[in-house]
Amino acid sequence: MQILLSIKPEFVEKIFNGEKRYEFRKQIPKENVEKVFIYESAPTQSIVGWFLINKTISGHPDYIWERCKQDGGIDKKRFYSYCGMRNTIHAFEIGEIHKYEQPINPYHNTDNFVPPQNYMYLQNSDRFDDLPPTRSHTSQPSPVSVPALAIMPRV
Repeated sequence: MQILLSIKPEFVEKIFNGEKRYEFRKQIPKENVEKVFIYESAPTQSIVGWFLINKTISGHPDYIWERCKQDGGIDKKRFYSYCGMRNTIHAFEIGEIHKYEQPINPYHNTDNFVPPQNYMYLQNSDRFDDLPPTRSHTSQPSPVSVPALAIMPRV
């Protein structure tokens, strides 16, 4: 399964430079997610790349903080502010990372695109894999055209 996550630009930069190896979430999909496409929120408002999830760690915020604080790309005060009163927080351990040379503008490629508040399931998003990355652990072919975003209907 593949999803689209909205991530703030400061955290996207930390993901791509390797400073952030965990993406924290209050909610996660029920389906097993392998790949996350990154929608960088304002001012960029584009899909800028993707990463694979090595594993998902779930637990009390104190447990997640202790496990992930060195590579979380966030300070303790901001982490706990994000967690609020939740008893469970989730951390996606970020694996292989790809950054697109040319971000995808979903507003041009998809009718009525609305960025997800939490996450959005994607279908046929493997077409995005053909876009050339600037940072990658694998080589990718050059794109022929930018694909439309395929969004699964909300259930």
